[in-house]
Amino acid sequence: MATGKSRVATEFLQFLADIHDPATGTVSCMRLAGCLGMTETDLCRRWLRRGVRVSWEHFVDELLSVLDAAQLQRRDLEQAIDWYFNAPIEQCGRKTADQLVVAGEASRLLRELDTCGVWMHATLDRPLPLLTDKTQPRLHFFVG
Repeated sequence: MATGKSRVATEFLQFLADIHDPATGTVSCMRLAGCLGMTETDLCRRWLRRGVRVSWEHFVDELLSVLDAAQLQRRDLEQAIDWYFNAPIEQCGRKTADQLVVAGEASRLLRELDTCGVWMHATLDRPLPLLTDKTQPRLHFFVG
């Protein structure tokens, strides 16, 4: 039987496989957006808010690093995605992880997760406001 950490690692590896485009070997904007429960246009807008000097690959690396760290603490990818979009983080001015990544503060957020990871659990245990059905993050795995 797989340990908790092993299951978490396997789930995240499956997520990474699902969002990669086999033809290019890079993360597919369309697939990542689908897994995050948003449109490709919305995800591209988030990336473009970072400015022209930030490559797609760099933006995605930051986003995925934050989701990976969050999933390791929560032990559930869907909960990590929900936290990423919905939970205001006290130590970061009540911004969400999504707002911090878009603002270029992923390194700061990762340091906070590493040193103060306990706050993530406390924040998630409170009821969260739901996004509209159109923007509600949902995890969808792509086959093929």
